[in-house]
Amino acid sequence: MFEYTLKRSRRRKTVAIKVHQQAVTVYAPIGVAKKELESWLLSKTDWINVQITKQSQQLDTRQYPLKSHLVVVFDDVVQLTFAVSNRSHWLLVKNQPVTTLQLSISGRVKHQQLMYQTLLETFLHEQLESYIEMRVNDYCLKMAEALPSSIRIQTYKRRWGSCNRRRELTFNLLLVSAPQYIIDYVIVHELAHLKYLNHSAPFWLRVSEFYPDYKQATKWLKQHGASLQWVFD
Repeated sequence: MFEYTLKRSRRRKTVAIKVHQQAVTVYAPIGVAKKELESWLLSKTDWINVQITKQSQQLDTRQYPLKSHLVVVFDDVVQLTFAVSNRSHWLLVKNQPVTTLQLSISGRVKHQQLMYQTLLETFLHEQLESYIEMRVNDYCLKMAEALPSSIRIQTYKRRWGSCNRRRELTFNLLLVSAPQYIIDYVIVHELAHLKYLNHSAPFWLRVSEFYPDYKQATKWLKQHGASLQWVFD
């Protein structure tokens, strides 16, 4: 039996398999016995192996900033330099043809790689937050929509944004590597949820009114979403 992660739920009525980045996750109802589950999984072995093989052959487009010394910011490549200083800080130098981000950490830091990662993520967070706050204001005026109660930035694995009944919007930090027109689509998508907290026909009509090319944007995210991810191993 191959290795897999089992996730059970009282709400789930059927068993399902997901293969993502060559890892197998099984979703099952609470009452399914483990023997019955593994017997069913064995019958799916060929399909699972095919999915794992396909994923292993796919080109790895993820970013490795600490190894490559490069990171993508708003679809532009930024070169990273690392230094030890009297304090930890970052400095963006917009030279031509390549913009450079200087990451400096205190010589007293023990885990230097982790601190460089933290500093880089702080910079990326500030860049995305500043852009999104500006564009949320712009689109709220266009959409005649009241401002959301809050805007947060955090890292998600499988979604680009979220909206809840408290009018709180959250955006995926990984969007900072996307083109700005793609970020605009996610902003309009989440702002449309302030009126329609679902994906009904009226919701998509509102999205299309203020972002007509939404289908192309969703297609771009499906095709290029992996390239927005960072690996710090």
